[in-house]
Amino acid sequence: MYAVVTLQDSDEVMVAPSHWLSTDKKQSYWPPFRSPEKCMEAVQNRLKPETGGKTWEKLNISFHKEYVSFDKAIEGQKEITEQKERSFLLATGFPGVLKRQRLESTQEMSKNPLHPTPSTSRMSADDKDELLHMLRDIKSTVQENSGMLKKLLKENTVSESPSSTSLPSKDVKTSINLPLRTSEDVVRTEMELSNAATRQKYVEHLSRIRGFGAKDVIQNIMQRVLTDDLAMEFNWQGRGEKKAFSRLILADVIRDAASKHSVMRADCETEIKNYLWYTIDRIGRKRPKVCGDMTSEVTSPTLLDNAFQSEIGMYFIDD
Repeated sequence: MYAVVTLQDSDEVMVAPSHWLSTDKKQSYWPPFRSPEKCMEAVQNRLKPETGGKTWEKLNISFHKEYVSFDKAIEGQKEITEQKERSFLLATGFPGVLKRQRLESTQEMSKNPLHPTPSTSRMSADDKDELLHMLRDIKSTVQENSGMLKKLLKENTVSESPSSTSLPSKDVKTSINLPLRTSEDVVRTEMELSNAATRQKYVEHLSRIRGFGAKDVIQNIMQRVLTDDLAMEFNWQGRGEKKAFSRLILADVIRDAASKHSVMRADCETEIKNYLWYTIDRIGRKRPKVCGDMTSEVTSPTLLDNAFQSEIGMYFIDD
């Protein structure tokens, strides 16, 4: 018998012999081999979970299903992986990514006379294939980045105590790409944040951003996380044609980071709502206004006076 499980540390869907699993099916022995081929061979041959008389390490898992043969388990692994990928994209609420890819694909095929433009009847199947291919690419990139991050951490292990000659560790700068500028950036980051270790790195990075009071802390964090152009695509609940910021793992990361500055959860959500609400106003004040031959900054008044906004911010209803 073979089981399909998800390794909780890496969020990878894998096949394992049933006798590797613990009785409660919450843990599984896992081979220490670096070679994927050798690991696959150990699984397929249902080896005893030990090397040189030393028992393998147990990893935390999420159990999915058991199968009578290795081939059936591989099919189940593929099916469960695809289901997780579909669920992830639906949960993040980014239909625009798929629409844009479909438009680009249609335009490219229409330019090539050797290939007919896909018919409407085939679009649904094509969309599915494009979506799964895109998510596999994203997942592959995340896994590669995780491997590079682990290598960097090993190579750059230094004492955390401050020193006049020591340099700050580079792992945060090389693994955290902020601010996010596009919907694709958000999808990629949400995939990264599904890993507990990566999520903690984002929390630690954002918790270094300070401010005077809840409003100032959240405003500074949000400016670090999103460009104003991307913030235009969100409101808290996802009403109208906008996406729901509250559904993102990133929103929980911001709450955790803000809590390290004693910002309460309710206050954090209120200030995020206010920040998204006033995005148009911030953009208007940043962009230059041309008057004759003179160029000056637009002095557009805010929708509400800052002080007044702070007083009533807690009464804003969800967008």
